[in-house]
Amino acid sequence: MFLKTIIIDDEPAICSELEYLLKKYIDIQVISTHYNPIDALPHIIESEPDLLFLDIHMPGMSGLEFAKKLNQMSKPPLIVFSTAFHEHALEAFSTPAVCYLTKPILESQLDDAIKKVRMLQNKPSVNHHPAPPPLDEHVCVRKNNKIIPIAVSHICFAFVRERDLYIATKDGIEICDLSLNELETILNRTGHFFRSHRNYILNVKHIKEIIPWFNSTYVIKMNDDNQTEIPVSRGKIKAFRSMMNL
Repeated sequence: MFLKTIIIDDEPAICSELEYLLKKYIDIQVISTHYNPIDALPHIIESEPDLLFLDIHMPGMSGLEFAKKLNQMSKPPLIVFSTAFHEHALEAFSTPAVCYLTKPILESQLDDAIKKVRMLQNKPSVNHHPAPPPLDEHVCVRKNNKIIPIAVSHICFAFVRERDLYIATKDGIEICDLSLNELETILNRTGHFFRSHRNYILNVKHIKEIIPWFNSTYVIKMNDDNQTEIPVSRGKIKAFRSMMNL
């Protein structure tokens, strides 16, 4: 049985080196590499990897913070931390980590880590009861002078027009009192939303078509009643291609 593995490190050279070192283990299958946790999250939710090699010291969100978030998943991956900063070791062991590797990573260190991973992977679970599904988060919109909560999974996309934020669902488009940045923070926790443009956030589960456009960009056609077309800005192309495996 292959262990689906994802590597996250903000240094591309480290990702390449680690992927090369892992090739000697016939049961390790590296399915993707990422340079920051935010880009990696949708892939982790979608592919449910068995193992994660995670750098600790990264801009935006540290590996320690990210590991604690992943522990909320019903089936979190096993985590092997890697870092050049020894002072993080103690805090690393407060997370659900298999072990802690220091850079530069030695093959002997990696061998020990893989042995621990295999042992834990083969260990039968003591909890045979399925975990309860996570509660769907809500945001509120204004409709006919009323405040109405809607589940974030029902959101097709959101956009800003003349400084007001609008949320589109299958039932229509309503105004929301949050800012787009505040809404993005909430939606990012699901792993299903993408900020395609400074004025748009879309639910990737509601994409109908991806249309190639000028300057190697895309226009995204949504599956709402109007088949709304949403642009992908040039600065978001790389992240979008990675998220959609283009």
